[in-house]
Amino acid sequence: MTGLLLTLVLAASPSLEPAREAYQSGELPRARSLLEALLQPLQLTDPTEEAEAHLLLAATYHAQEDTERAEAEVVRALAANPDVKLDPLVYPPDFVAYVERVHVLHQQRISELSAGRRTPAVAPWHSTTPQPSPAQVARIADRPVSRGWYLVPFGVGHFKHGQRTKGTFLAVTQGVAFTVSAASLGAALALRGPDGLYSAGDASAARGLNVTYLVGAYAFAALYAYGVLDGWLLDPEPPASRGPQG
Repeated sequence: MTGLLLTLVLAASPSLEPAREAYQSGELPRARSLLEALLQPLQLTDPTEEAEAHLLLAATYHAQEDTERAEAEVVRALAANPDVKLDPLVYPPDFVAYVERVHVLHQQRISELSAGRRTPAVAPWHSTTPQPSPAQVARIADRPVSRGWYLVPFGVGHFKHGQRTKGTFLAVTQGVAFTVSAASLGAALALRGPDGLYSAGDASAARGLNVTYLVGAYAFAALYAYGVLDGWLLDPEPPASRGPQG
């Protein structure tokens, strides 16, 4: 079970507290209004706070099914702070998986924006490099997408090949299975005493947590195997000849 899972808590920010509370209490329009006021124009000077604000706004857009704006806000958050962390107790598993997927799909764009933020302003520069012709652009666009993307978990390969329905299904189900398994394992380990053993009172709870951990792990492994097999064996059509799917 591999892949980037952002799991630590962002530093608290007094200026973001009202928006954070509005989001967590389900007041999405209020959270959206507060966050847009902080970001448009930007009122935050700390990159960590700016990244959290972008993520909160992305989560708000995502909950309102405005995925285009949510994706743009995730990219801005990761560009502001590439090491930004998500608290799984604040954000739902499908949004955690969504952030990871956007991170994989837009790594180059995020790196470019991040580098641009660190580069001091200079005088305008006009490139003398000739622009590619329409024929060259068309040849680049027609290049087949590598099937190696199917080895990346959370539906990334299916999204890369235009299969959004399968990609969303794998992203959500694998994200939930991974989160449940990791949380159960962590809780079970926390019940162990200094000698590495469970007390008589905690043994029953630890047994249930270990079962949940194994079920989640096996579910993730099965879903991952399904995604790989579906991409490599059950979908023989060349990627270059397939248009976007629902």
